[in-house]
Amino acid sequence: MPTTGSTYNRRGFTLLEVNLAVFIMTTGILSICALYSLGFRESRQSVEDVAGAAWAEAYLSPLIQGLSATNMPWTAWTQIGDAPARSTTRNQNVADGVWPSAGWSAYIQSPSVLNNDIRYRVVGSPRSRADSAWSGVNGKIPSPYKGTNPSIPTDFEYALVVTRRGTVIQLAFRLARRRETLMTLPAFVTEVRFNGDPEK
Repeated sequence: MPTTGSTYNRRGFTLLEVNLAVFIMTTGILSICALYSLGFRESRQSVEDVAGAAWAEAYLSPLIQGLSATNMPWTAWTQIGDAPARSTTRNQNVADGVWPSAGWSAYIQSPSVLNNDIRYRVVGSPRSRADSAWSGVNGKIPSPYKGTNPSIPTDFEYALVVTRRGTVIQLAFRLARRRETLMTLPAFVTEVRFNGDPEK
């Protein structure tokens, strides 16, 4: 005969309780997976931001040092940059000179239309355009202060826009691992004021 006790009187989990437990556990696991992918993306972006700041400093420092020289001739200063492409709207570009002359637009291909969707893509060789602008500025700097173009690793794409407005030159630099994201990242911007003799 079965003994009297609580063995046969114990209640198990109902199907509703099991389903509720599985739902809560699944929600927690999916939340952790979503946070993991978000954290991975943010971690990769932070690495790219640090690399961008480091390479911006290395890329722009020789130009900043040369443009800040007290023997920088005013005649050479005023030759930095081409006449910028003017806008037909009321917000005219008031820059005296820009390299590349189209500014950031020089790094964008002609838009393509696919299913009534306009797509803009970065040009195939943004590095060469940036290096051309860099060399143009460096070529106007007096010989003792000319810099050397740093060699940025080939797994990075970058862009440089040089804008001259009177006695101020603005250097704007972008860097990205993927060419498609180059124009979506923030620009590192610095300004240099003319410190030479305006009579020269």
